[in-house]
Amino acid sequence: MRTLLQPLVKAGNEGVEMTCADGYVRRVFPILAAFVADHPEQCLIACCQENFCPRCTVSPRDRGEQKYSPLRTEPSVRSTLYQKQSGEDPLEFEDEGLREIYAPFWADLPHSDIFSCISPDILHQLHKGVFKDHFVKWCSDIAGEHVIDSRFHAMSTHPELRHFKKGISSVSQWTGKEHKEMQKVYLGVLAGAVPAEVLAAARGLLDFIYYAQYQSHTTETLNHMQEALDLFHANKDAFVDLNIREHFNIPKLHSMLHYILSIQKLGSVDGLNSEGPERLHIDYAKKGYRASNKNDYTIQMAKWLQRQESIDLRTAYLRWCDNLVPYDEEGEDNDAADDVPNTADDVDRDVEVERINEDQVTAVKGSELTLYRIAKTPAFSSVPLRRLEQAYGASQFLPALKVFLQENIPARILQPNEYDRYNLYNAIYITLPSEPHISDRKRQKTLHATAGHSNGPRKPPSPAQFDTALLIEDLDLHRDSGGLSGA
Repeated sequence: MRTLLQPLVKAGNEGVEMTCADGYVRRVFPILAAFVADHPEQCLIACCQENFCPRCTVSPRDRGEQKYSPLRTEPSVRSTLYQKQSGEDPLEFEDEGLREIYAPFWADLPHSDIFSCISPDILHQLHKGVFKDHFVKWCSDIAGEHVIDSRFHAMSTHPELRHFKKGISSVSQWTGKEHKEMQKVYLGVLAGAVPAEVLAAARGLLDFIYYAQYQSHTTETLNHMQEALDLFHANKDAFVDLNIREHFNIPKLHSMLHYILSIQKLGSVDGLNSEGPERLHIDYAKKGYRASNKNDYTIQMAKWLQRQESIDLRTAYLRWCDNLVPYDEEGEDNDAADDVPNTADDVDRDVEVERINEDQVTAVKGSELTLYRIAKTPAFSSVPLRRLEQAYGASQFLPALKVFLQENIPARILQPNEYDRYNLYNAIYITLPSEPHISDRKRQKTLHATAGHSNGPRKPPSPAQFDTALLIEDLDLHRDSGGLSGA
């Protein structure tokens, strides 16, 4: 790290000229602002033992409590390390759990505090650490692994949820994606299987994890995040009462206390998460190792990466060449051909292209205004009413259709009857507005209505699937009432 960050020492002290986004060249003083690392690496750069917090001076005995301690500071730590190196025995060295690292790489970095730079790590601290390694294990000890597995197995299928058909105890390789999928339904899995205090602690922890993943925060969302953390700590003693835990002196559990302060100083945590660097392990390590013969693989991996980068540069160069303005054989710009009068075929072609462009614009504008859409052709056409009532369970379809037509088309003369046939669609796609805290993109939800059908003599039949949609008629009333109530 000292070698990598050595250029920042001179640049931070003297500045360096850089071209800004507005095109002006300014003298900029780049500094180290954030350091993304797992807990052992955080303790290494903080020069402290792994059973201590790398950010604050909390005692290991108090890490399980909602207790805020003074943050570590560079001058204090450097002074203590200097005294220890000089042969003294300062009390702070033992009380703060420091290690004999007398020349940390951040000692010479200007305008930077390494202890404020240590950022939260959602992947290792929350998804894998507090949730999977600890909380899921505690709840499984209370309810029993077979009960948790059976509840995951009994969960109905949904296109936006992963169905753990064999439960979670048999999963050997966990990734961040599996953790997120399990968190979506875990509160419902625990309902009725654990005491109310444990369920409240689960709700507080899951709410905290979801708030921590927001891409943008406000004072309101940070207050909700603090309330979720308070709810978890207020009910976590239930695990002690049930003889599941004796204490909560867990480093990753204590790290949750620093999330709100880190968000206020460094911004949302989604940009500081280690999921991105972890993803690079596949491209830079796993694929390179698989391409080698497993003997002296380091040199082969480096050669393989070098060739991949060369191919990428070559591909980028060819793509850049394709975007250049073409020239004719005499070196003249082909734009001169615009002076030649258009033929009849050229005019027809221009009209056709213009018509296509207009259709595309109309489609784009229509997609912005359309709240839902269906497939171009129905999955089943000319279906009799009796089929609707038997296969789809729509026993009140005809009366409901008559009421709908009477309310929306009162001047309609012909009324539907039991002899009419209808076109059936398996799904409807609803476009929802974007959630600024989660993503800037529009969200699309799919509602399915599929009858049960056979898959042949060798496979079990597929059950019927009918999704339920909850619609908000009055948004202001919904907000004032606080949303859905679980009572």
